[in-house]
Amino acid sequence: MNLKLFFLAFLLSLFLWGGVNYFQGSLENIFYAQISQPLEEISLVKIPPKTVKPELDLQAKAALAVRVNKSGNEKKLFSQNINQPLLIASLTKLMTAAIVFENTTEGDYNFSSLITVSEAAAAKEDVPVFGNLREEDALLLERALELMLIYSSNDAAFALSEIIGSENFVDRMNQKAQSLGLENTHFINPTGLDPEGMHYEGNNIEYFNHATAKDLTKLTQYILKEYPRIFEISLSQRPYPVENGASDLVIPEEFKILGGKTGYTDEAGGCMLLVLENEKGSKLINVILGAPSPETRITETQKLIDWLSL
Repeated sequence: MNLKLFFLAFLLSLFLWGGVNYFQGSLENIFYAQISQPLEEISLVKIPPKTVKPELDLQAKAALAVRVNKSGNEKKLFSQNINQPLLIASLTKLMTAAIVFENTTEGDYNFSSLITVSEAAAAKEDVPVFGNLREEDALLLERALELMLIYSSNDAAFALSEIIGSENFVDRMNQKAQSLGLENTHFINPTGLDPEGMHYEGNNIEYFNHATAKDLTKLTQYILKEYPRIFEISLSQRPYPVENGASDLVIPEEFKILGGKTGYTDEAGGCMLLVLENEKGSKLINVILGAPSPETRITETQKLIDWLSL
């Protein structure tokens, strides 16, 4: 009985050994058949060429698009003159809002409290659509924030700063910029308005609110982390449409808008900051500074968004 089993095992091993050798021989035949052919006739797996995005030329003094994933790692997707200090107009009001939110914990600000508009606040330059206040108007602090962030109300921004004293407020804005590492950012007022009668000549930038596109993305990340309500307010639906704002943009399906801010003065040109989120939960921070007009801040932001979606 044991002899029969031994004999069967011996036959099986011969069969398997022969099969392996046959299979190996087949592979060798295929290989040598391939290398014996002319090189151009050998079948190779073709790797599709990597898609190269077209060059993007924006009518703006500076532009930046940064992607920040859920872990906080960031990747620069597009950059143009991102370290040049430039005037930022009403993008200033993002820092103004951050100081208000930051100081609610210290009791200086209460969203449900009433504030009264002073003569100085009411005298600030009017905005095109809505948010121009009159002296002695009374409104909730939260309402003032809405007018400032949605309609860029200069009156509301100044009225908010007066609660702790405008000079003290601006000092806190600059202190916060320093603590966040915004090395090329400086504020002279909480509104973003240019000094009356002064023209920007490049060498007098210290007299204007200014920042770099890079610094603005840092400020945006701070707001997203600590006070996302600021961007939520900026998207609030109100009865009066904002001219040349985020609602004029066509957003690809893979993105959704989280918030943003527009700005314009004659000296600063058109400015826009827009925060998007993609399907993976990454944030895309887009900055346009120094576009020729309020209209072109939209066209150039649209170009940037379309380019990102390629």
